[in-house]
Amino acid sequence: MNGHILIVEDEPALYERLRRILVKQHFTVDLYTKSYDEAIERITKQTPDIVLLDINLQGIKTGIDLGVTLNKVYKIPFIYVTDLDDDLTFSRGLHSNHQQYIVKTKPRLNSDEITRAIHTVLHRKKSQLIEQTKEGIIGLVGYLDDVRNYGKGGVTRVPIKYSDIAYFTIKPFINENEEEEALQQNYLWFFTKSKDYYFLKSSLKTLEKHLPRYFARINESYIINLSSDMLDGRINGSRVSILGKELRIKRTYAKEVEKRLQALYH
Repeated sequence: MNGHILIVEDEPALYERLRRILVKQHFTVDLYTKSYDEAIERITKQTPDIVLLDINLQGIKTGIDLGVTLNKVYKIPFIYVTDLDDDLTFSRGLHSNHQQYIVKTKPRLNSDEITRAIHTVLHRKKSQLIEQTKEGIIGLVGYLDDVRNYGKGGVTRVPIKYSDIAYFTIKPFINENEEEEALQQNYLWFFTKSKDYYFLKSSLKTLEKHLPRYFARINESYIINLSSDMLDGRINGSRVSILGKELRIKRTYAKEVEKRLQALYH
């Protein structure tokens, strides 16, 4: 089976049409669900992989109310499938962090569009889960040109857990001679809780796509670990202290940093 889908829809005929389409695609589909309360009840009995969600539902609460709950409480991806095509509703829906917004009456419900959207979301979810299971990164003890000259028994690459890394940066580092040294091109270095540093052949932009959500880019030169093991605290809102090192949060990155802090701390 491709996955389990919950359809939250107040029109029985449309539910049945969607159910048949999805069963042919080898999905399992939950029971007919027409309201916010019924959806929560179904989710507690069996967590769906994805929810197809109408905005007009039976009862006081709307599909957007349910979308907010799916996103914030259950972390379940969902796609709006609605006949509401106005800009105001679309804008309200954006704040619930939906995966896609499909208008079912434009000019008619497109089954191919829906199944492709579902496969896209599930593929993305699977990829994210694979990334999340990775424990860390392999750090170089020196530049590649240097470590190639190490003897057969020389350790050149060291596994480091993400949770032990304080920050990644492209700024100059202090070498073994206690001198400031600029990085070679296309390299970055990272600092660990044990006060060791390692190299990585990568850009910060490429790296940040693969890091856990408790890491955040704060400026052009640093990605930092926001977990309590590394974060000493905020300094006047625009700076942070990581293992005693004071770093500036550039305005361009401030909103995303704040969002990730809110996800980690009350």
